[in-house]
Amino acid sequence: MKSQASCLRYVLNSPNQRDTMTAFDDAPHPTQKLMQHAKAAATVFQEEFQTSFKVYDAANGVLLWPSTIVEGEAPSASLDIVELQQILKTGQVQVVVVPHIGFVVRLPLSFPGAGPLIAESMIKSISGTDSAIPEEQLRLTRWAQAVLDRLLQADMLRTRRYAEDDLKQQVKKAWDLNLTVERLVRHLRIHRDVETGIEQILETALPFLGSQSLIWVPEKLECMTVRGQRVLTGFDACELIKVLKKSQDLKDMGLLILNQVDQTSLGRAFPSLKSVMVMTVPMGTTTGWMVAINKQQDDADAEFRNADAASLAPFSALVGFLVRSCGRYQELKELLVGLTRSLASAVDAKDPYTYGHSERVARIGIELGRELGLVGDDLSDLYLAGLLHDVGKIGIRDDVLCKHGPLTPEETEHMKQHPVIGHSILKDLRQVSNLLPGVLHHHERWDGKGYPRGLATEAIPRLARILAVADSYDAMSTSRPYRKAMSPTNVETILTEGAGEQWDPQVIQAFQRAKVRIRLIRERGLGESLRQALDGALRDHGSSRMMPRNLALPVGTL
Repeated sequence: MKSQASCLRYVLNSPNQRDTMTAFDDAPHPTQKLMQHAKAAATVFQEEFQTSFKVYDAANGVLLWPSTIVEGEAPSASLDIVELQQILKTGQVQVVVVPHIGFVVRLPLSFPGAGPLIAESMIKSISGTDSAIPEEQLRLTRWAQAVLDRLLQADMLRTRRYAEDDLKQQVKKAWDLNLTVERLVRHLRIHRDVETGIEQILETALPFLGSQSLIWVPEKLECMTVRGQRVLTGFDACELIKVLKKSQDLKDMGLLILNQVDQTSLGRAFPSLKSVMVMTVPMGTTTGWMVAINKQQDDADAEFRNADAASLAPFSALVGFLVRSCGRYQELKELLVGLTRSLASAVDAKDPYTYGHSERVARIGIELGRELGLVGDDLSDLYLAGLLHDVGKIGIRDDVLCKHGPLTPEETEHMKQHPVIGHSILKDLRQVSNLLPGVLHHHERWDGKGYPRGLATEAIPRLARILAVADSYDAMSTSRPYRKAMSPTNVETILTEGAGEQWDPQVIQAFQRAKVRIRLIRERGLGESLRQALDGALRDHGSSRMMPRNLALPVGTL
């Protein structure tokens, strides 16, 4: 027996094939639907005429019913193919006299989607004389034609009823599809883990296609995503795509539907493959493919149709959009990484005595946030807000920022403007709009005596309440031109005594639980954790959060 690899080479290299997908040059096989029609017609005619009928495929003269005859030994019809097709063309019953025996009755049948059939039987004459034969032939012809007309009319009514039912189902399916795609679009957000988004799209699409499996195949074949049953191994799926993407139909129209694949040479190369539908997904400079495998229905002759392609189209477009947007997301992420580091460096350059202050505040904020039960994107927000909380000091005069003594009242008021200045710098960056409350309000006090708005208690954004403690701890622990750094014990005492007055009591309690870890942070510098934090902060604020809120900052980086 040929191996799958050798069968695949046959499909690719057969000299008899004009195109990879045009041939699969096997002998024709009667479909299950054609066999069912042949059996039904024979049953009806037998009941009507009280004699058995044979039913042939009018296209090639092959006997379809009865099916008990061994394959390869089935007799051909008594007429050749040209005569059979001529009867089919007229659409009229043929009754031929067989002297001393009776009549050969042939009834042409053509059912929608099932192919042309010829039913044939020998009916004995009931007249006793030769002179009565013409009249008996005429009556038999009229009788057979009436039976044929009733059968065809019944089939037309049945087909129409099925078509109407199918239309109703298609309309309902279309509405369900529209609503499902709308919900998917509304909840889907651009995320660093693009595979998660693709998996969600495939899982949503699979029930609408009724296929055994649905596969997303990017240009790098090894990165494919599969949902449903694993009909093909990863290797076989890759090899199948290498074959299918050479199809001219797929190149020209972006869609390829192959049914009854198991009856072709391609089916021999992939024995588990019965039907397949492939849709091309352009993604700018690259291409991918959505592949539906094996249509599943109650009907044993289930096939993919254009309606299935219409159902697959919006999901294919969503995958393409997601992949393209992920690329833009990475570019934006790199841009904001550079911007954030530049701003932090600019602040440090203004005040060399506080070098690394923003990074330490961000890391202390992470420890406090974890103690308060924050996870995922909230921790990422906290980290980035800590890095940017003092960005407004860029707008503070150097003589005030670096003064070696107490500030005058006028200088103090000028210094108090740095949260407002920072907010003004960042407010037009939509991607970091969620960080603005921390930048603007990190100098508010629990008792309402802070600045710039004089907010009190829980009216102060939680992000700002956490940063207020982190900022105060690092400020008191760092030497300044006008004073030396306080000892860790003194700093911790001041924070504890200020709970409920200057700082949020719950944040101070979190500080007490995390103080051992916080003491170690002052010796750590700006690291790769900034880049990781941006993964959580860059998100689509117009969409709800369907994806897991994954924490991008491992404990070991702090």
